[in-house]
Amino acid sequence: MNIIRTYLSSSRISQPATLRGKAVQHLEKTSVSRLLPIFFGWKALLLVIAVASPGVGYDSSTKILFDAQRGAHDSWFAKVVEYVLLRLTRWDGIYFASAAANGQQVYEQEWAFSWALSRVNSMLARGAFPPSSRNGKECRLSTHLFSALLGPLPLSSIAKSALAGVVISHFSHLLAILAIYRLVYFLTPGSDLRKRQLGFATACLHVFSPAGIFLSAPYAEAPFALLNILGLLCYAQAIENRFSTFADAYQLDASFTLLSGLFFGLATTMRSNGILCGLIFAWDAIATLPRLGAVLSTRDGEAITRVLATLAAGVLVAAGFVLPQAVAFMEYCKDGATRPWCAAYPPSIYSFVQSEYWVVGFMRYWKMSNLPLFLLALPVGGAMLGAALLALRQPENLAKIVMGPKKEIRDQPFPPPPQVASKGEKVWAHCLPRFALGELALVGLTFTSFHVQIITRIASGYPVWYMIMAISICESQGWQEEEGSEGRQGQRGNDSTVQEGQTLSSLLGMERVKPDWVVRGMVVYAVVQAGLYASFLPPA
Repeated sequence: MNIIRTYLSSSRISQPATLRGKAVQHLEKTSVSRLLPIFFGWKALLLVIAVASPGVGYDSSTKILFDAQRGAHDSWFAKVVEYVLLRLTRWDGIYFASAAANGQQVYEQEWAFSWALSRVNSMLARGAFPPSSRNGKECRLSTHLFSALLGPLPLSSIAKSALAGVVISHFSHLLAILAIYRLVYFLTPGSDLRKRQLGFATACLHVFSPAGIFLSAPYAEAPFALLNILGLLCYAQAIENRFSTFADAYQLDASFTLLSGLFFGLATTMRSNGILCGLIFAWDAIATLPRLGAVLSTRDGEAITRVLATLAAGVLVAAGFVLPQAVAFMEYCKDGATRPWCAAYPPSIYSFVQSEYWVVGFMRYWKMSNLPLFLLALPVGGAMLGAALLALRQPENLAKIVMGPKKEIRDQPFPPPPQVASKGEKVWAHCLPRFALGELALVGLTFTSFHVQIITRIASGYPVWYMIMAISICESQGWQEEEGSEGRQGQRGNDSTVQEGQTLSSLLGMERVKPDWVVRGMVVYAVVQAGLYASFLPPA
């Protein structure tokens, strides 16, 4: 009677059951707050390695630019800041900082580097780091805010632009790992603890990404990763509403679809390979074709709204690619002063400068002298290829691995009723193959048409291969369960868990590859890469 009285008490009914014991420890281990010290510790380590790297490297372009624009800003503070920025503004970072300092792309080859990011860097450098001579009347509200926090910095325009790029990269990467945690948690079917564990592992892998120092330097990789992951998250939320049955679900579906298209379009302004995410909407549009006639004939308003939202989202992605090209066309292809690409169809300055100045094109990088670069790109490229193929071909088996064995139901009728997939499983099975399609296309394009070594850094914007690797880590280390604690429904954790089905290693055909080896390889590569990059040494 005392037990019954306890469970029927008002205090017991009004307060939901909470996790206890080991379950609470699991929640603390996979908390988002634990990501912050990991992130800042890793960033600090890379910065120390970069600053400690010797010399200016074989190319002194950055130092020449910094020295030429120093002018009156020759204080000890300026020298210290420029010393640090000098090690972070290497390779393509020089083009980003130079375009931002000038407020525009001055030279034709600079159009190979994000026009949009250069504008954002320029606005931040001029607004957030105003020169001390600027009077109060000229300062805007945002300028006052940043001035109160940072104070007027006595730096040259090129140094301010580089610093703005570094700030944007760090802030974008921090938001990206939080976004990827949320994406994995939202997308993963299964228990709350497993969702948290997989999200935490995936976010940690993104912190230690092979992109390494490129996610700290004034590059477009970190902003692209943030915007692309946000686009995937919005699309997953759209699909979650698509499988819902409440009255306004189709409106939320359309809204999140448009929002995902907007984020993909913004990501495409950062890096042109963002247009590959348009394949998601192309897949949806093609899947709609067989029943399009019936939808139009019956005037199904909900279905028509979804189709129009999908098409509009695809247009937004394309606009992110076309807009910078249109700006360049209006600048170069007028008053008879035309360039060769102006007469091309379509007139793409990006394709022209990549081909003209960087020898980018189909099979143009396939030379014996570039064999070491192909070998360097092989681990990340192979991981992305294997993960993408697995996600495309076997999303249901992956869901079973993530969800784990189901609880035994006593007094189950015979024969057992057919099992119906939950909404979470449907969202997973719908989204994962579509997310993987862009990664598969990226691997193919990189190994046939791009500078192959850049896959180690542009892969940071594509989360599927991180997710697959995180599943392998969670599987090898053991999934967190609610054993010995009360679940949300007042039930004990899964006391009768029996491993069933295939493992991820068997699906990938890599039973002998240990996940911890892969993680150690990523860390070692990023550490070595930081030292080489800061010394202006390849690979870049």
